[in-house]
Amino acid sequence: MPPKNKPSADDDSVETLAALCQVELPYVTTAFEKLVRLFEAQVYQTCERYLRSPAEAEEATQDVFMRVFRNIKKFKGASSFKTWLFRIVANTCATRYRSLRRMQERHEAYVEAAKLSTPEGESFSDHDLESGPITEALYALAPPDREVLILRHFSELNLNEIAEALQLSLSAAKMRLYRAERRLKNAIGDSIYQQ
Repeated sequence: MPPKNKPSADDDSVETLAALCQVELPYVTTAFEKLVRLFEAQVYQTCERYLRSPAEAEEATQDVFMRVFRNIKKFKGASSFKTWLFRIVANTCATRYRSLRRMQERHEAYVEAAKLSTPEGESFSDHDLESGPITEALYALAPPDREVLILRHFSELNLNEIAEALQLSLSAAKMRLYRAERRLKNAIGDSIYQQ
């Protein structure tokens, strides 16, 4: 089940909670639980946009927070906690997406082989994922384009946060976002896409 909307917190309290986690974990989890509540909905929504499946998004969200739990002591504070978190989200989703694509390819090969050995009259149907012109166009883009659009428009990261999350310069992040938005507009038509 998707998490509810996140409670609000200012940047200072998020950084304070992250610092507390570095000191208290793994024995005291109070600060970590607060961080999870603050970011759970946003992380889930981002994962769902990447993976196009509520079940996969739930698993990816759990993976993300397990990685945060295990690795928060390595967080140096060179970027904001939110940027560090969404770098983990992007990496987790990219890895999971590649794995799902490989499984899908194996499934399609299996279905094709089954079709060849099935008597006529029987049919195979794969379940359809969420569809629509914008969604279809988004998932037709190359992974780097899809990634920057999801971080900007669904995770609501600003350009500085995107640059840090993707380990790009600010100008490179701006250019990638500009080009990805242009490709998306071309894919679905200017009349449908609105910024």
